[in-house]
Amino acid sequence: MAASEVDGDLTILRGAPQEDDAHYRIIFDTAVEAIVVFDEAGAIRTFNPAAERLFGYGGEEMAGRNLRDLMAPPYRDAQVRGPQEDQAAGVRRILGAGQAMAGQRKNGSTFTLELSMAEWRRDGERFFTGVMRDVTDDVRVRDLQRLMVNELNHRVKNTLATVQAIVSQTLRDAESPQTAQKDLIKRLVALAAAHDILTRESWEGAQVAELVAAALETHGVRRAATVSGPDIRLAPKPAVALALALHELMTNAAKFGALSVAGGVNISWEASPATGLVLTWREQGGPAVEPPTRRGFGLRMIEALAADLGGRVDLSFEPEGLVCVIHAELGAGVAAS
Repeated sequence: MAASEVDGDLTILRGAPQEDDAHYRIIFDTAVEAIVVFDEAGAIRTFNPAAERLFGYGGEEMAGRNLRDLMAPPYRDAQVRGPQEDQAAGVRRILGAGQAMAGQRKNGSTFTLELSMAEWRRDGERFFTGVMRDVTDDVRVRDLQRLMVNELNHRVKNTLATVQAIVSQTLRDAESPQTAQKDLIKRLVALAAAHDILTRESWEGAQVAELVAAALETHGVRRAATVSGPDIRLAPKPAVALALALHELMTNAAKFGALSVAGGVNISWEASPATGLVLTWREQGGPAVEPPTRRGFGLRMIEALAADLGGRVDLSFEPEGLVCVIHAELGAGVAAS
């Protein structure tokens, strides 16, 4: 190396014409990214203003200190070495681009640091230029995106499994292809309505009241129903199951029960740590009902809901109409507020 000069807190490596030094000094001082030059032993020789802002050290503080002082464990304990000379690559070669590691500021806080290094030589002495930036937010965004993709894959698989079950059971129970088509469309509409509610809530859950209101609206029987219950939030999976179960209850009531005539239905729910969630569907003013001779899709869906919630279903075929009571544990995707 020809000579070195300390100008303020910056050590300038001399050897080029003075005007070139001034030019590179401007680039160095105005660079957005942190730039640190260190020698083969890891001793810091230059430290630009962006590095000062990133790490909280002044350039004069860092002069002569080891690069490891800017790293958090376990990187702080690693030896800083240049690679073996590669004559074919020449005197300048990229050692690493965009390598993530843990950096540590003067105040002790740590962050995710992206480091790119290049090796160069001057008068037989080896130096390394490290370009560094804080990528903590970038890593957080990537992790969030990865989480969202995984969650989306999980939801799509669950939805496809639900659709598969709906199609299979609909075709098995249908009296004709035309009936199967109509029933299938209605059930998929009910599923889509539940998904709309969950989407509005960022798939964090759905209120029972919203699910009930959507089912009543879809079937056009809001005026024939009385609804009451506290704020109870269901996780996505039981929320979808409840929406489908309500659809089956309303479909059955419209075909054979209270909603097939000038009757009505009362839907109420409550929850407590002792009893869990208790949702009651009670039909009134309809024709006399009798227990079915076989378990249809609707009953199986309701039983599946109870299984998802860790509870049970009680059906009563009373003279005034069907009564369905769903019991579920509060710990199984249910939250009372």
